[in-house]
Amino acid sequence: MYDEKLILICEDSMEGIFTAVYDGWMTGAKGTMVEIRTEMPDSLELFCTYQEIETDGEKSCKVGRTIREKLGEETYEYICYAVVSTHPDKGTAIFQVLLKALSKGRRNRRIMEDLSDPYVNIVWKLHTKVWHEFHRFYGFVRFRELGGGVLFSKIAPENDILVMLAPHFENRFPNEHWMIYDERRGKVILHPRGEKCTLRTGVELSEGYREELMNREEYEDLWKAFCESITVHERRNGKLQQQFVPLKFRSNMLEFNQSP
Repeated sequence: MYDEKLILICEDSMEGIFTAVYDGWMTGAKGTMVEIRTEMPDSLELFCTYQEIETDGEKSCKVGRTIREKLGEETYEYICYAVVSTHPDKGTAIFQVLLKALSKGRRNRRIMEDLSDPYVNIVWKLHTKVWHEFHRFYGFVRFRELGGGVLFSKIAPENDILVMLAPHFENRFPNEHWMIYDERRGKVILHPRGEKCTLRTGVELSEGYREELMNREEYEDLWKAFCESITVHERRNGKLQQQFVPLKFRSNMLEFNQSP
């Protein structure tokens, strides 16, 4: 049992969580229970020390490099998928998995096979959940054409997968100006034609963008008409359709927003 607890409060990002892992490592290795959280709780626990962590790119890179070199690419992937989830205990689970795999000189490259460990189990389940949403969005992203030939898409994923989507669409549309906006988090990926993607945070759609979208309704009508024309009504299967295209994905898919 742990006699005390250190709770690290960090930014909800890979860089923030990896920085907290770096700063809490020595304390955790000495036997103190370390938790990593991405926001300060409403009520503080007794007999706990709270410490706010400032994101440090150099520390984050060192942690990422250590995971890849000592635990392998597969474990690194599990950790990265868990990082972008919305689970409140993801930071603590990641820290404890790494501590178990790497402390005291260990290099347990098969750590993710130990599903009897509660923290490994959490990371494994988060990886699976995020992986499914991430790959579904390959087919659920819909672009609209704005002024100047810019392609625009608005999404609201449950998990913070926007950056993970960038390479797929960068390869798919290398010669197009496009942007994907995560309205839930106020983030946008920007892709100038022939260049690499960049990320912007704290973004809200301006009135100009909203007016531009409103003026493009004719393109939406054409898309809806096309989807309707290829539908065989007699073969519609609502239950099967919902299984492959859950309701939560449909708000930004034009073919599921047809007028009655």
